[in-house]
Amino acid sequence: MYAFTSDLKTYNIEAADGEMGKVKDLYFDDHKWAIRYAIADTRKWLPGRKVLLSPESFKEIEDKNKILHIGYDKETVRNSPSVPENKAFTRDTENTLIGYYGWSRYWIGSMLWGPGDRPLATFNVQPQPGQIDEKDVTPYEQRQSELRSENELIGCRVHADDGKLGQIKDIVFDTAYWKLRYIVMQNSENFTEEEYILCPAEDIESVDWNEMDVYVKGTVMERKARFFYNQDEILKSI
Repeated sequence: MYAFTSDLKTYNIEAADGEMGKVKDLYFDDHKWAIRYAIADTRKWLPGRKVLLSPESFKEIEDKNKILHIGYDKETVRNSPSVPENKAFTRDTENTLIGYYGWSRYWIGSMLWGPGDRPLATFNVQPQPGQIDEKDVTPYEQRQSELRSENELIGCRVHADDGKLGQIKDIVFDTAYWKLRYIVMQNSENFTEEEYILCPAEDIESVDWNEMDVYVKGTVMERKARFFYNQDEILKSI
């Protein structure tokens, strides 16, 4: 199933023993274009903490009531390793979280989620704090995390081979593997009307994160051949 990341950020996160916040942002990697973490807004009951949850934590997406169910209780999340709100999210911090929850190291191997494709609906055990499988330790552990914020991608300018296409207004992901599948642009020549252009994420050639420019394959005319007058039409067309 496909969904917009903007919709996901309106969902409540439901732990095994009650509501624990909302999704306020998403971290993805710009190599495999997969969502690696949902960042929860938990200030009402866990202030001063950045709470990150891997898609491996998610049991069910309840569309009707806009609820994202996770397989942990609130105490498990409360006792998770602290991620300071205003500090860089490093690979060391990421490894600490993975060790606590028992998530896979997605950067190992060639598959989307590391040694095996695990999200969604593979959650079946409670985490074992502190357990790290030593055989998984590789030189890749030394590099810094290469994650980007979904909030950072929204608003980026998109360029075809021969000119500017528009700005990113939304992103389509699949709810089984949490992979970003399409970027949704608003036509740069027609911002006053609803007119959207859909581009597969696999057609992104490069991103200049300093200038916030995204470069995609094809010409402006080729890309604008697939446009929609409102976002409701987009998911129906995929």
